[in-house]
Amino acid sequence: MTAAALTATGIELSFGGLSVLRGLDLEFRPGEITGLIGPNGAGKTSLFNCLTGAYRPQRGAIALGGRPLNGLPPAARAEHGVLRSFQTVALCPDLTVVENVMMGVARNHHAGWLNAFLPLPRGRRERSAMRVAAEAALDEFGLKDVADRYPAQLPPGNQRLVEIARAIAGRPSVLLLDEPAAGLNNSETRDLTKTLQRLASPDLVMVVVEHDMDLVMTVSDRIYVLNFGQFVACGTPREVRDNPDVVRIYLGSDDDD
Repeated sequence: MTAAALTATGIELSFGGLSVLRGLDLEFRPGEITGLIGPNGAGKTSLFNCLTGAYRPQRGAIALGGRPLNGLPPAARAEHGVLRSFQTVALCPDLTVVENVMMGVARNHHAGWLNAFLPLPRGRRERSAMRVAAEAALDEFGLKDVADRYPAQLPPGNQRLVEIARAIAGRPSVLLLDEPAAGLNNSETRDLTKTLQRLASPDLVMVVVEHDMDLVMTVSDRIYVLNFGQFVACGTPREVRDNPDVVRIYLGSDDDD
């Protein structure tokens, strides 16, 4: 798939008369890691849900490389390469770690997930190829040695990394990561930071929502700052860090003490 930008224009979302997103215009570019930050309730996850099709905004347009995505459900957007991880780990407890990741690979194989597990020659070939791809994704996070364990046998931090591995295993054109460092200890967060930097490529749009400011400032090429459903600032990490509105609204200021 040709590298393309993910764009949103005039996005407005409300629930029961409460405005959550207010006329947002943004562009996520291939080859960049874009950070999305803001205080709790700023609308970050709601924006993610609009981009992936889980929510349908009342107004606005979302497109990938100029191709409209409006009205497409999450599964259809995944077929276009728009994949995400979630704040809450969503692994199937009855599948092994590698089988969970293989679910992310299935969209790239003709036989699909179900046929790959049927006792047919084509299914066996697909299963073998899917496992190789899944193990490669796990290896990016140093988890290949736990491939045949079950999610419940892993610490919470590793479960989250497995979910991210499942997303990248599908070879996305857009990767949306919702608080990927949640539940990780300092060492795991440092490893995640290095892995995200390594995964960045000219063919991939990567967007990271995260409260860990060190991670965001380290990996991001650009950062959007969201507050009460509106963008407060957009720029490089240094520009955002030095922006007085960001300091006042999000990071706090001396006047708040």
